[in-house]
Amino acid sequence: MYSVKKLVKKGKNYQLTIENKDQETTFNVSEDLIVEYRLLQGKTIEENQFKIIKAAINRDSYYQKVLKFALFKPRTRKEIFAYLDKLQVEEYAYYLTKLEKMKLLDDDSYTKNFVHEAVFFKRSGPRKISEELRLKGIKIESINESLSIYNEIQLQDNINFWLEKKVKSLQGKPFYKAKKSLIDFCMGKGFDYEDISPLIGNFQSESNSETDELKLLRKEASYLKEKYQKKAPKQSLNQFLITKLLAKGYRYELIKKYLEGGQMSDE
Repeated sequence: MYSVKKLVKKGKNYQLTIENKDQETTFNVSEDLIVEYRLLQGKTIEENQFKIIKAAINRDSYYQKVLKFALFKPRTRKEIFAYLDKLQVEEYAYYLTKLEKMKLLDDDSYTKNFVHEAVFFKRSGPRKISEELRLKGIKIESINESLSIYNEIQLQDNINFWLEKKVKSLQGKPFYKAKKSLIDFCMGKGFDYEDISPLIGNFQSESNSETDELKLLRKEASYLKEKYQKKAPKQSLNQFLITKLLAKGYRYELIKKYLEGGQMSDE
């Protein structure tokens, strides 16, 4: 015969001490389990009933872990399934049902909240949002429906936000190199090239004016001339400079302007 010797509240849970023939065993259990099995101090428990209660306590201990995992931050069904796999528990339906009753497991609500935060706070691009949600096990139909809040105005506003941030770090960069950096940066945030490209011109002049780029070009050309003279390649100096300066991201029209200005003559 078993009996409940002690029941002490410990934080949100209880420490339950069960005695059997002068042997005591202590369990950490939830209030729900105490209520379900009426485990009040002094209660006697038959051996068969104790086996049932012990199995319920074991399941309850797993549930407390799952609950803590779900409460830490919003989770998708896929993430909960992965955690249950990690715990190697049985009867997944038991845990899923309890989480659903507590409104802690709802992929539709999760998707809407995730998209809203990503669009208006993180300012992520549609592609990045979609990829992240698919990895979390959300169906593409649900993703596309939630992404409908991402209108053209918000899309451009978010791209402009990232362009403005990035352009500050591109002072002293050749035109095409700066342009590529701006595009790559925004694509990394989840935006598509066709949405970024039309907005680049608004920020391109902020990275360098034509005069500034020409100064950079002259400096680079001076260095390349020394390199050319040391290597003495078969191609002409002008062709050598054009090839190298284009590769570094300078505009052809500026290179041509520099060469036609008589700064260097073809050799």
